[in-house]
This record gives sequence, structure tokens and C-alpha cells, in this order.
Amino acid sequence: MERYDVLLINPPSRINEAFEHLGLGYLAACLREKGITVKILNMPTWTVPQALQQVKNFSSEILGISIPFQDSADLAFDFITALKSEGLDTHITIGGIYPTFCYEEIMHMFPAIDSVVLGEGEHTFVELAKTVLHGRDWRKIRGIAYRENDKIVTNEPRALIKDLDSLPFPARDSLPEVLKRLGFATMLSSRGCYGRCSFCSVIPFYSKFGPKYRLRSSENVMEEIDVLYNEYGVRNIEFNDANFVGGKGHGFHRAREIAEEILKRNLDLRLSIQCRPDDVDEELFAILKRAGLSKVFLGVESGSQTMLDRFKKDITVEENIKALEILGRLDFIVIMGFITFDDRITIREFRENMAFIKKATRTMPISKLKFNLASKLIPLAGTEVEQYMKKTQKYRGNSLGYAYNLDDVRLQMLYNAFDKFGNFSRNVKRIFNIKVGNDRDWMKR
Repeated sequence: MERYDVLLINPPSRINEAFEHLGLGYLAACLREKGITVKILNMPTWTVPQALQQVKNFSSEILGISIPFQDSADLAFDFITALKSEGLDTHITIGGIYPTFCYEEIMHMFPAIDSVVLGEGEHTFVELAKTVLHGRDWRKIRGIAYRENDKIVTNEPRALIKDLDSLPFPARDSLPEVLKRLGFATMLSSRGCYGRCSFCSVIPFYSKFGPKYRLRSSENVMEEIDVLYNEYGVRNIEFNDANFVGGKGHGFHRAREIAEEILKRNLDLRLSIQCRPDDVDEELFAILKRAGLSKVFLGVESGSQTMLDRFKKDITVEENIKALEILGRLDFIVIMGFITFDDRITIREFRENMAFIKKATRTMPISKLKFNLASKLIPLAGTEVEQYMKKTQKYRGNSLGYAYNLDDVRLQMLYNAFDKFGNFSRNVKRIFNIKVGNDRDWMKR
């Protein structure tokens, strides 16, 4: 049996690929700086029994499990419960956006969890690990919640890390295997977003503890790119930032600096980013294109102005179309974030969405534009949308199994038909192993 101070686990889920987990990579790097031994187990594609059997090959004093969002969280909790039922005598802590907002509900439902890291984990988890390893009282640590005599105790919150450049680059334990399988590495050049979208859990997650948007310097980003390029042979990088560009002003300037430095160093890269439509500037994106940008996830969300206003997008339908036109002219692959249905959608708004989709597919080649027409607003934990639905009693169930109906019965029936067809289509593709849209088109071979 291998012995480590800490096991960091990306638990079983319903995704079909084991991507690099940057959050655990950052935690591992920070722990190793303090001389703490760490093993990362990346097991999202495993079954709960398979993952359980794997963990039995290791021993540790503390086990950290990442549960970023609600999707598949039930499998993670099944896994945690099974660990304790098998007699694992280890401190189990969880962290992520979802547990930060729903820790009381979670800890009441799953007694196998000893503590929850609230907010950013690097400083809190390192202190927790050191305290547990030295046998001291970990219950006084800032930034955690825990159970005491059937009561949930919430400690003083910990502020966000002011300078992201001060963090070590994430440990890349699983990168060689990921590159063989997927062909690309992931990076985070910022945390949060400057927007205020009512459906987004990223913004309230960071603003709960400090600034809702922080950027690494272009110099620091380029240092990490150099490591990936020269030490790991990476040629494809997907930026997981909620918003890579970061708005006019400093954000634009930083994005341009990164692009110009990639060109200056003559790095042969292909890049993928996420951004808002009002960040799409033709001059900036032309430079990013020359630097290797080939895929853009664009948060359009709706073709109806009243829905955009309801979502607090602070953007117009015309700006959405303009962004698509620019990206089409520059020949990018565009993944369009789109919410066709929400609880308050009207017939008029649905027609506006359909008209927008029709216009969008004429704006750029359909082979370059990908979106989900049967998408429905998700009331994620911590969002304004979730709070509104609970206040109006539309929200049914709990954070692990929630549901709501559309106000308009006709549109509810239409959504049900869309969703049923979408599930049928996905099952057919899975059975016959049909790859749609060629997810690797953006990458350098």
C-alpha cells in the first residue's frame, strides 16, 4: 500500500472523459511547496466500485474531494459514503462552488463528510492538511464548515488570494496521459467574471469572498505556456477561464499582450477560450487568430432582448449578432452558449429565439457553429435564479434533484418534446459511436 499525506480525488461522475483537474493541480502544487506528499486520483469516468477499489491501494491522513457543480454530485456522495462504510479512518473534506453554497444541506444529508472548504481552497486546504497531519485542532481554521454535536459550524470566511501570480503553477501529474488521449492541456489565466448574469454561479462564488474578477499578468501566463510548450510538448491549450478577455481596458490589453508574446516567441499553438459577445473586437480577435486561437465559446444565451435583460446580461441582441459576424469573418469555430427555455419564457420570446438561431446560422457556416437548441435554464446553487425560484416556490426538490415547470403550459409541452428528441438523438449517437461536430477540429494535429 502506497502512503501519502494527502489524497486529492476527482470522483466518479457522468462525464465521458477524464480531463485534467486544474483545481486539484493547484492544491497539489501548494501542498508540495510545504513538503506535504500528495497523490492525485483522477477518476470521473470510473464507477463508484472501481474508484473505491483504487483508493484502497493508498493510505493518507486527509482526503480532499472536488465537487465543483451539482451535476453528478450524487455519485460523488455515493463514493464518499462507501469509503466510510468500508471503514476508512481518514479526514474527508470536500470543496467547490456547489459545496460552498449548499454545505449545510450536504452535511446534514451525508455524515461521512468531516469538513467543507468554503471558497478558494489553496490557502485553506494547506492549513487544514498541516493541522490534521500534526494532530492539532483543525476546527479553528478560517474558511471551513464542520459538524459538531449534530450542529453545522461555519468558521470565519477566508479572503480570496489577492495576487494570482503568487500561486505556483498547477501540478501536471495527469497531463502526459491526458495529452495522449485528448491532445490538449488546460489553463486558467483568470478567476471569476466581471459580468452579473443571474444564472451564473461563478460570479457569486468569488464575490462572496472578495473581488469577483481577478487576472493573472500576461508575463505569468506566458511563463506557464512556456512550461507546457517546452517541457510537455503541448501544442493545444484550452483556457478554462469563465471570461478570457475580461472587458475593455486592462482585459483587452492583457489579451493582446499574450497574443503578441506568442507571436514574438514563434510558438506553434492552437488555442480555445470563453468570452462574452461584447468582448469580441475584430482587431483584437484578428491578433488572437494569428497567435493560434481557433475556438471560441461565446456566451450569447438568448436572441430575445427581454430574456437577456431578465438574465442581466447587460448586452443587446444586436451585439450578439455583431460578435457572431466578426467570429464568422475570422473563420473561428464557435460554441454558442444558448438558453432556449426559462421558467418565464413567453411565446413571443420563443419566436425571437428561433428567429435569432435562423439568423445566426446564416451569419456563419453551420459547420463552424455549434449550440444546443433544447437547452433549459439551470437554477445552479448560489445564483439569483435559484433564489428567485425558491422564493416563488417554483423550485422543487433539493440541490441534488431539482425541477421546475415553465409558466406557459404550451411551451412546457414543447420543451418536453425537444428534450425527449434530444435524449433519443444522444442515445443513438452513443450506441453507434457517432462523433458530431468533430470536437478536435480546433486543435493542431
